[in-house]
Amino acid sequence: MIAVGMMSGTSVDGIDIAAIDIDGDDIKVLSTAHRDYDDELRKRILKAASGEALGAADFAAMHVAIGDAYADTVVDLIPTLAKHPDVIAMHGQTVAHLPKRATLQLGDASRVALRTGVPTIADFRSANIAAGGEGAPLVPFADFVLFGKHAPVALLNLGGIANLTLIPKADADSVRAFDTGPANILSDLIAQREGKRYDESGAGAARGRVDERALGWAFANEYFAKRPPKSTGREDFGQAFADELERRVTRNGGTRDDALATAIALTARTVADALKRETPAGVTWRELIVAGGGAQNPTLLKALRAAVAPLAVRTSDELGIPVTSREAVAFAILGAYRVRGKPNILPGATGASRSVSGGAIHQP
Repeated sequence: MIAVGMMSGTSVDGIDIAAIDIDGDDIKVLSTAHRDYDDELRKRILKAASGEALGAADFAAMHVAIGDAYADTVVDLIPTLAKHPDVIAMHGQTVAHLPKRATLQLGDASRVALRTGVPTIADFRSANIAAGGEGAPLVPFADFVLFGKHAPVALLNLGGIANLTLIPKADADSVRAFDTGPANILSDLIAQREGKRYDESGAGAARGRVDERALGWAFANEYFAKRPPKSTGREDFGQAFADELERRVTRNGGTRDDALATAIALTARTVADALKRETPAGVTWRELIVAGGGAQNPTLLKALRAAVAPLAVRTSDELGIPVTSREAVAFAILGAYRVRGKPNILPGATGASRSVSGGAIHQP
């Protein structure tokens, strides 16, 4: 089966896409790409995700606009493939996520199905929430398919939010996964105060110094003490949190670069703390495999390596999965399993009462 996966995450920078050839659990990545959201759409999404009051008509229009952006992305990719895809899976753009209660991803999958002629799957999270789960994280199922043979292994995704997948043995029931807390989202929000989209290559953070007092305040957030299953997002670590972190650094005599350095330190510390606390008794990880946009930030990787030492850290690039495409590849896998009617979300990662085959199928 040729499956295409598309993902747009908490950072709201655009759409990652990947095409894979999947034969059982044998997976080959065929192609990957990225398409930025246009500035107007990105601003509308951020406005919605920030909790700003919008009318039903605003959300409906955004649902269509995001669907068209997804459709444009896959329509550009399909001609580059040797074979027409059998299924398209799209995550959509999260604008609200309330663990165990409700979740909302915008992006009209019918527009993708009709423009491509390919069955398109969306709304992967709702079935898991209906079964009592957090609705996140979803990627650990694909992590097990891709990396289970490397067990015992830990995987870290550094997107807007950081999440860990722990695979202590080559058994799906052993997998545990959860969001550790903020990753790129804080640095992005702080950098945007200067009109930048993000702190490129962690350059600002590299110039700054960690403010230990501000770091202590941030680390005291109740989310970090919670035990899995758990998930988070902009609701906990969005603009208000980033503003308060920078305000505390400034009050202590620090600079914006110091705030960026402190944000990086928070990510590294919370990942290391969660990894240590949630490692099963008697398990020694072979390595920590890192993916996501943050894997391209040398300042963050340096802080992470120091925090988890002596555990070896390497990126998913070295295992054939491009760091910026891991989640798009994951959704392609989830889509392939959904088409087959097989479970595609791990209850151990989400706290659900049972396995489900998540995703609504839109026929062309």
